[in-house]
Amino acid sequence: MGTGRPDIVKFPERTIKGGKPSDLIGKGNRAIVRPGATSRGNRLEKVADALKRGPGAGAFNRGKPASIKDLLPNQRLQNRFGKNGVVAGALGKGRPGKLPAAQAGKGKPGIGRPIAIAGRRTDFLNRLQGGKLDRIAKSHVGSRLGLQKQFLAHRKGDAARRLSLIGNLKHRGGWHHRHQHGHVAHNFIDIHFSSSYCGPSWCPSYVWTPHWSPWVDWCWWDHCHPVCDPRPIWCRPVYCHPCPVWVPYDCPVWIGLPEVVCGTWVDVEPIVIDAGLDLQLLAVRFVDSGHVEKDLGPRYRVWFRNNSPRSIVQPFNVVLLASNSRDLESGLPEAGLRIVEIAAGETQSVDIRLPAIANRLDRDSEGRKLPFRQLHVLVDSHREVPEAFEVNNGVILARGDVLPVDPAAFASDVDVASAGSLLNIAGEGFGPEPGQAIVVVNGLELQAEIQGWYDLGVQIKLPMLPLAAPANAELIIVRGDEAAANPLEIQLLPAGTPIPKAEAALKTEAPPMPQPPSP
Repeated sequence: MGTGRPDIVKFPERTIKGGKPSDLIGKGNRAIVRPGATSRGNRLEKVADALKRGPGAGAFNRGKPASIKDLLPNQRLQNRFGKNGVVAGALGKGRPGKLPAAQAGKGKPGIGRPIAIAGRRTDFLNRLQGGKLDRIAKSHVGSRLGLQKQFLAHRKGDAARRLSLIGNLKHRGGWHHRHQHGHVAHNFIDIHFSSSYCGPSWCPSYVWTPHWSPWVDWCWWDHCHPVCDPRPIWCRPVYCHPCPVWVPYDCPVWIGLPEVVCGTWVDVEPIVIDAGLDLQLLAVRFVDSGHVEKDLGPRYRVWFRNNSPRSIVQPFNVVLLASNSRDLESGLPEAGLRIVEIAAGETQSVDIRLPAIANRLDRDSEGRKLPFRQLHVLVDSHREVPEAFEVNNGVILARGDVLPVDPAAFASDVDVASAGSLLNIAGEGFGPEPGQAIVVVNGLELQAEIQGWYDLGVQIKLPMLPLAAPANAELIIVRGDEAAANPLEIQLLPAGTPIPKAEAALKTEAPPMPQPPSP
């Protein structure tokens, strides 16, 4: 199995073979760029040895360390970042900012998403390897959640499955029997609505989803910049162009994926190919359910590997199709991406968002709209790579059998906040409804009040502490199956201290949260 990606960044050409622009599967994938913003292009990121590389090390220039100048497209923005990449000036103290598109003729990528480059919250892997998370791992909450084991499993990914956290929750009866219940604000239901959920079968069919609002929009990260990405290298999707519409043909009978029904990429023995080429589908994971108010469908992450002894430079496509049966036919909701190349032994992953109609493709006995039943995944869907072994190129999965991605916290909207103020956390894998938001400060382990929650973001109200001076704190988001995201460092100020954004005080009493009704 490959150990990562080459230490280069490759930007594919903006032309796609095999179809006109009108033939591209663009609608399903439009949310792989930020909703409400213009796409700044697709970037095929290939970063080597990321587990050993700290913030600011060379991902963009072969043979020399990267600096903040490698990440920012013009001098004006470079002047607004310190040497550690902390946003300054009008962008706010440590607040993620929007970077403009690539400048014409300079060939540098644009960033169409707020990104966090603050040094304190970009070094999770360094903190993990340097033993700086041992204290929180050995705390009371760390022992209860088994954070030491979770942090170690994080190095390769797929931690929730490998540690049986998901399996334990399923054995307890599913999501409604989870042990992790946070303190939910009294007005939680007022800013959420009931909607169907496209996730695993042990999750509820209907959940409380936050209405689209500024905080939801901020947390909706289409991707995480490598500088602040806490995920292991294998779990960082590459960004590619959409591919042409799939033309139906008779697919072979697929072999099963490694380890579990929806597969894994961890410690999978490669198939030995003496001659020819071979692509292998390794795993599929659920990322988020989309959002009905923005007409966004569900997103999935797909892992695949080149088992060949040489690189595959022939571009190929990876396609998802949603269906209510195991039969493939034309006209199904689909989306796909075009992979430019993959090195020998390399494992890549991509995020693909299906069209919104996939969330209402089925109906129950009472005629209510439900998500699709079967997910079809095809690697080299258009049969462009001459392979010696093709039965490992696809899979048909029951939608409920697809496990979720592990929790990962990308960034908070501010690094410095006063006690009792609101804080937004962007990430993925948080789960459909509230787990816990734990704040650890000066040895105290406190529950934050949950204002909003969905797969990609959490809004909390920080505990009202009688601080006399600023204090460093760790924030941990815990999913309902006890899978924990990487801790985020923040600085708490005494209540009433001016901060970059003011929030109105909310009551702390909160009644039990009722179950969402079926629409």
